[in-house]
Amino acid sequence: MPTLDPLASTLTLATAGYAAWYSLACWLAPYARCRACLGRGRRRGDRFTHRPCRRCHATGRRLRLGRRLANVLRHEHETYRSA
Repeated sequence: MPTLDPLASTLTLATAGYAAWYSLACWLAPYARCRACLGRGRRRGDRFTHRPCRRCHATGRRLRLGRRLANVLRHEHETYRSA
């Protein structure tokens, strides 16, 4: 029976642990701070003007990538089941 390399098994466990942690974070807190406006909802315009952030629509929050992926997969699953 072949044995696994200790480094490969450690990396596999670390990757699985990070994936579990991130999926839990996406489930508990689906929104993260907007990177463009740093969560303020406003971006700096010209000299003294502050304009609403276009990326987050002035909310200061964005949907996490993992949550977006989960929403797409759930929608595809529901579409497949109803057809």
